[in-house]
Amino acid sequence: MKKFIYSVILFIVTNESFCQQDPMYSMYMFDKVLINPAYTGSSNWAVGTVKYRNQFIGMAGNPVTQTFNFHSPIQSKHIGVGIKVINDKIAIMNTLNAALLLSYHLNLAGGKLSAGIDAGIYNRKIDYSKLILSSRGDNSIPTSAQSSLVPDLSWGLYYQKKQWYVGFSQYHLIKTSFNDKAISKSNSKLANHLYFIAGNVFTLNKYWTVEPSMLLKIQPSSATQLDFNTMLYYQDKFGAGIQYRTGDAIAAVVRYNVIESLRITYSYDITISKLSGYSKGAHEIMISYGIKLPPPPVQKETHPRYYF
Repeated sequence: MKKFIYSVILFIVTNESFCQQDPMYSMYMFDKVLINPAYTGSSNWAVGTVKYRNQFIGMAGNPVTQTFNFHSPIQSKHIGVGIKVINDKIAIMNTLNAALLLSYHLNLAGGKLSAGIDAGIYNRKIDYSKLILSSRGDNSIPTSAQSSLVPDLSWGLYYQKKQWYVGFSQYHLIKTSFNDKAISKSNSKLANHLYFIAGNVFTLNKYWTVEPSMLLKIQPSSATQLDFNTMLYYQDKFGAGIQYRTGDAIAAVVRYNVIESLRITYSYDITISKLSGYSKGAHEIMISYGIKLPPPPVQKETHPRYYF
């Protein structure tokens, strides 16, 4: 299995490939700045989040992702600012995506319309020395690590009105080719990724609320993927839910608000694809801490779920 995975990685990086390049997340609904920069600073909270995901457990070279992001509104200017760092490793390939986030918020039709950009760098490093080769002595294969640094730019729109929200974003607008020295001149590029998110919070009674949401992920040369998620909350303190990701996994999600400012979320994915015989699923854990800021002079009503 390890030899197979590493061979796939070698094919991807030395041929024209537009496969899914962004990391996968089960808890997208709690950390929307990773899939839509327009969400940056869209509430009255300055929020920092760390996340760890270990996918396809039990398989050699499985994807492991660490993320950090921080964002905050500047209310007097109607803007939001932030930063994100994503480190993603799969087999012999390691990618680092770091960016600054900027958004602008406009009161519209009783809600808030936001537009944002995500601008930074995308670095891909491949350690060819870790390849498992069927035969030695091929001088065309590098014997050391090779890296390629390219600019990265993304944008998004997001609208929220009290209990519902909808958003669209487009990532990796600059289709820059990676210039690492692979077997031959690499034609692999940073490909466009499109995301569409929507959700609604329904109040059942004074104790219980339920939030269904969905995320549509489109990469033109890869299979379109759709995530359906439903979370049930008790007094905005505890939450539990289930998610279905087409062609990939079913995930269980639990969330606990330790205090108003500190939230911990965990999910476990059960693989249902053809990899189910090899994978023991995926673990994802997220910790968010927020500092509540004074409200702006005119504030549109939003549901508590939108704090962060």
